[in-house]
Amino acid sequence: MLLILLAAILLSTAPAAADPPATEDSSRVTVPRFFPVRFDSEVVKLTVAGDTLSVEGTYRLLISPTRRPVLSLLFPYPADSLLGDAHTSVLECRAPDGPWQELAFQELAEHGAARWPIPLDLGPVLEVRTVYHQVLHGRYARYIVTTTAAWGRPLRQARFEIRLPAGATPTRFSFPFSPEEEDGDVFYLFEAEEFLPERDIIVEWKG
Repeated sequence: MLLILLAAILLSTAPAAADPPATEDSSRVTVPRFFPVRFDSEVVKLTVAGDTLSVEGTYRLLISPTRRPVLSLLFPYPADSLLGDAHTSVLECRAPDGPWQELAFQELAEHGAARWPIPLDLGPVLEVRTVYHQVLHGRYARYIVTTTAAWGRPLRQARFEIRLPAGATPTRFSFPFSPEEEDGDVFYLFEAEEFLPERDIIVEWKG
């Protein structure tokens, strides 16, 4: 919903179909109690390569019965002086263990977000996967997770992986990431249950 240093989480919106006002502070948006979608958990992988951060997020949503076939959600990108433009390259969804279906997302550059058309007729559980890329202006990256508060409940589970360029050494994490090794490559992992963060995921590095 990531960070990711970001951004997911992740989602911050009311169920309106119209664009949000440009002055809207997404961290203060509250999802109505009758909202037919509940944000359950997320797995987010952040990869830094050159001057680009790539974020792959998989989000588990719980769907309540509704007559609406599609719901419009906003996925905000981090806005920061050390971060540049962001854009989504992949958006797809599926019922658990079903085939992935591509979704036709819309970039809202003026709001620093992507609009997601979430289908509500695939069953009570929906998995949504997205990939976005953001330009980096320094050895710093961020993923939004504070919008979790808008949903009024913590994430049941959250997993975040950060992969830095070869030779890079992290100098700061906003959460207690620990080094892990996979096929000879080192990445940094943070996992949590009942996750209701008050700060975004941030990483800084040198080298």
